[in-house]
Amino acid sequence: MTKTIRRASSRRTAVLFARVSANEKPQVEPMGPRLRCVEALAQAAELSGGRVLRRQGDAVMALFASADAAAAAATRMHAYVEAGGAQASELRVRIGLQSGPLTQDGHEVLGDTVDLALEFSRLAENGQIVTSAETAASLNPGVQAVVRPLPPTAGAGGVSLREVAWRGAASKILGAQKDATALKPTAIRLAYRDKVLVRRREWDVVTIGRDADLDFVISQQTVSRRHCDVVRREGRFLLRDHSTNGTFVMVEGEGELHVHVGELVLAKSGWIAPGLSGDVTEDVVRYWCE
Repeated sequence: MTKTIRRASSRRTAVLFARVSANEKPQVEPMGPRLRCVEALAQAAELSGGRVLRRQGDAVMALFASADAAAAAATRMHAYVEAGGAQASELRVRIGLQSGPLTQDGHEVLGDTVDLALEFSRLAENGQIVTSAETAASLNPGVQAVVRPLPPTAGAGGVSLREVAWRGAASKILGAQKDATALKPTAIRLAYRDKVLVRRREWDVVTIGRDADLDFVISQQTVSRRHCDVVRREGRFLLRDHSTNGTFVMVEGEGELHVHVGELVLAKSGWIAPGLSGDVTEDVVRYWCE
């Protein structure tokens, strides 16, 4: 019998559910208006730094590093549909989002955060972004200015509801996700548990994996023996993945990316999670470009 391993994380992650609604049943042909709309919503999530976990015939689920990134994605989704991008006037989108801890069960994520985001998407009306008062309080102050309370409803389970009133505030919501352009870093600081390393010189390498002789040793089954490394090349710090399961990299304010047998330029600050998403594991190497 195969034992299912569940991994919980105390790190807060934003979950977004977007539902496409129409007056007719979902299209079955692959290029139907509804499916084209779902694909566009997934692209909006990825453009906002999200990781799309599910694409269904009438819904998208995505994870984000912050509630601001999720709100930006939701705004892009609604703007696309209301601008006529769905090419079908009867299509509308209802969005719920919630920020909080998650648990991983295989390839799925579970927990109250997921359940609330799903329920908020059911409670939302066409063109709405619904979240909780707790998640709304974590938004950028400029975005909080366009949040308004919603009346209590039985389906919310006693949770105070808020709406992100995106119409007329799209530039403010999208701008909250962006940081000022950073100067090219001269050093990178990496930390895992009690060990901290700083690298400045060209071609300096920091190694990560299961092997005991590496710089950062992470003894998990999902981590390869020589999983990945960080190197400075031509003035940039690169994450290079050599593993079986890939490396998940979170860049502050931009969300998490999956790198598999490839390279990624590290910027700002964030974390490097070998083998599993940093949303669902505590075994992450944190980094700061300085």
